[in-house]
Amino acid sequence: MKVGFATTDNILINDHFGWAKNFAVYNVSGKGFEFLESRTFEEEEDENEKVEQKISRLKDLKIIFVESIGGMAAAKVIKSGIHPVKSKEGEKIFSVLENLQRVLSTNPPPWLKKIILKEGMESSGDGFWH
Repeated sequence: MKVGFATTDNILINDHFGWAKNFAVYNVSGKGFEFLESRTFEEEEDENEKVEQKISRLKDLKIIFVESIGGMAAAKVIKSGIHPVKSKEGEKIFSVLENLQRVLSTNPPPWLKKIILKEGMESSGDGFWH
């Protein structure tokens, strides 16, 4: 599944959803993860336009990790089918990816199973979700 990270340095999850000019996009599964691309955003004057533009360009992602996100933006993100996750201060992208990979290869929590099922991934019985 594709996940994104609001980041200023491609190392830490350290940006607010609305202000983020860069999202690092990865593909992650129970077997591993790989960097796909950086998606950059221009500065927008209109707050609603800024949120809508980001959602439009991130709609293929299942989860986004952000330092913070406003209530109105979070509601719009969720409505678009993306699950926002607020990260701990100073959390490293690599650590989150390793943890997500580990969780996907074992027994994901209910909220993550729901995303997996929507994505059409299923357990093969070997402990991996495909």
